[in-house]
Amino acid sequence: MARLRDALEARTGLGALLRRFGARSLPGARVANSTGALVVMAFLIQVVTGLALATTYSPATTTAWGSVWAIEHQMLLGSVVRGVHHWGSSAIIILALVHMTQTLLYGAYRAPRDINWILGVLMLLVVLGLGLTGYMLPWDQKGYWATRVATGIISETPGGDALRELMIGGSELTTASLTRLYGLHAMLLPGVLGLLTVVHVALHLRHGTKARPRKAAAPAPPTVTFWPYQAVRIAVMSGLLLGALLAIGILVGVGLEAPADPSSAYQARPEWYFMGLFELLKLFDGPLVLIGTFVLPTLAIVFLFAVPALDRARDDRADANRGPAKRVLIPYVALIVGAVGLTAAALIKDANDETYQKSRVEVREASERASELAALGGIDPSGRIVFFEAQRLYREKGCADCHDGTTHPSPGLLGFGTEERLRAFLKAPDDPRFFGGTALAGKMEPVRAEGEKLDALVAYLRSLGNPSDASAEVLKQGRKVFRGQCTDCHNLPGKSLFDADAYDLRIAGPDLAGYGSFEWVRALVRDANHPTYFGAAMSAEQRDQAMPPYPDLTDDELSLLTRWLLAGAPGAKR
Repeated sequence: MARLRDALEARTGLGALLRRFGARSLPGARVANSTGALVVMAFLIQVVTGLALATTYSPATTTAWGSVWAIEHQMLLGSVVRGVHHWGSSAIIILALVHMTQTLLYGAYRAPRDINWILGVLMLLVVLGLGLTGYMLPWDQKGYWATRVATGIISETPGGDALRELMIGGSELTTASLTRLYGLHAMLLPGVLGLLTVVHVALHLRHGTKARPRKAAAPAPPTVTFWPYQAVRIAVMSGLLLGALLAIGILVGVGLEAPADPSSAYQARPEWYFMGLFELLKLFDGPLVLIGTFVLPTLAIVFLFAVPALDRARDDRADANRGPAKRVLIPYVALIVGAVGLTAAALIKDANDETYQKSRVEVREASERASELAALGGIDPSGRIVFFEAQRLYREKGCADCHDGTTHPSPGLLGFGTEERLRAFLKAPDDPRFFGGTALAGKMEPVRAEGEKLDALVAYLRSLGNPSDASAEVLKQGRKVFRGQCTDCHNLPGKSLFDADAYDLRIAGPDLAGYGSFEWVRALVRDANHPTYFGAAMSAEQRDQAMPPYPDLTDDELSLLTRWLLAGAPGAKR
C-alpha cells in the first residue's frame, strides 16, 4: 500500500494538494461557515439522484407520466430517490439564499470578492431555472398547468413571445416542449451550474474565508486550519442534510397527479419558491401587468448584481471588521421580507379558499385513481396508461353520461365480467344496476336456480368465452340448467361466434356463443343493437333510444375499452 501510495503521489501529486487544502488557515471554525459547502453538497445530491432517475425517465408526452409512475412504484428505491430529488430542489434554493444572506451580512461581497458575489447571483438564477424546467417533466396535471402559467408570464415580458417559443419549441406544450425542458434541466443548466461552482470555489480559495464582522475592540477569532476543525463541521452538517432529505423522501415522498389534461379546468399553482411572484402578479392588471411580470423582478435582479457597486469600500485592513452598508442592507432586507410576505399571503389565501381546497380534494382523488388504474392495467409499449386511457375514452364518447347514471338510465358497469355481477344479474335482471329503467326492462325473467345449480350455471356461462377451472361435472350441470331455463330466448352455444347458421333471429336474447370473451365484448361495444346482441329484443323506436353503435372507434380504441371492461370497469361509478 505504501508503494502504491508513493507511485500515485509521484504521478498525480494529489496527496500534497489535499494536504495544502487541509492546512489552509481560517479565521475560526464555525458551523455558520458551512453554508457554501452545503450548497455544493445539495447540488451533488441533485446530480446523483437526477442520474438515477434518468435511467428510467422517458421525455415524451406519451411516456413521461408512465415512466415516472414506474420510478415511483416499480423501480428499486425509486420513490425514495425521487423524493430526495424533489425536496433537494427546495433545499438547494433555501441553502443558496441562506449562503447569500450570510455573505452579505459578512460584507464578503466587497472587492476583491465582488466577482464571486456576482457569480453567486448567477448561480441562484440557474438554480431557479432548474426548478422551473423540472416542473413539467412528470407530465402530470400540476407540472403541465404550472408550466403553462410560468411560460404565460414569460410571454407578457418584452420579447417574451419569442423567448417562450424558443423555450418550449412552439406555441403549445408538446413532446418538443418536454424534450427541450428536459435538455435544459438535465444537461445544459447542470453543466452551467457545475462550471460556475468550480470557478466560485476557486475564487473563494484564492481570497480566503471572510471573518465574521466584529467591533473594533473585539479580539480577532483564533486562526485554525481547515482540517480537521472546519472539515468536521462540514461533514456533520452534510450528513444531517442528507439524512433529512432521506427522511423526508421516505416519510413524505412526492405526489404524482393524474396525467396532464389540457382540456381540464385545473387551478394551477407554482412551487413555493415562485408563489411570491405569482401573488405579485395579482396586484397588477391591464397595462400595469408589465410591472409585475418584468419591471419589479428585473429591478430585484439588477439590485443583487449591483450590490458590490453600491458599497464601494474594499475589504482591506481598514474595513476588515465591517458588515454591510445600510444602502445595501436595507433594500436587501426589504426584498427578502417582501418575497416572504407575498409567499405567505398566497399560501394563506389558498388555505382559506374553499373552492380551491375542494379542487385539491378532486385532484387527489383523480391522482389516486390514475395510479390505481396504472397498477391494474399497466402501461403499454407506447407509454399509455391502458385503463386510464380507456376511462378517458369512456367519458369522451359519452358512455359515462348513461352508464354512470348521469342522464339516461343504463346498466352500471362496475364489476363487469365478474362472477359476482353475473350472479346478481341472473337473480335480478331488472335491478337498477342492470336493465331496470331501460328498454330491456321486463324482457328477461330471473333465473329460478339456487345454491349449487346457480353456481353451476354461472360457471357454465363464464366458460363459454374463457378457460374455466370448474370441473366437467359442474359445467355439465350448468349446461343442463341453461337448457331448461334459458333456451326459450337464447340459442344453445356450441357453434362459432356469430355464425349465421347457428343463430335464430326469431330468438330475442343475445347469442351467448363466446360470451365474456374479448371478441364477444369487443363486438358488443361496437354495436350493442346488432341482432345477435340486444337488437332483436327491442322495437325500432327503442333501438333509436338505446346505446348507439360506435363505428368511429378505431380498433385500438375499441380494444382499450374492451380490456377495461373485462377488468371490471375500474373507476366506473356504478
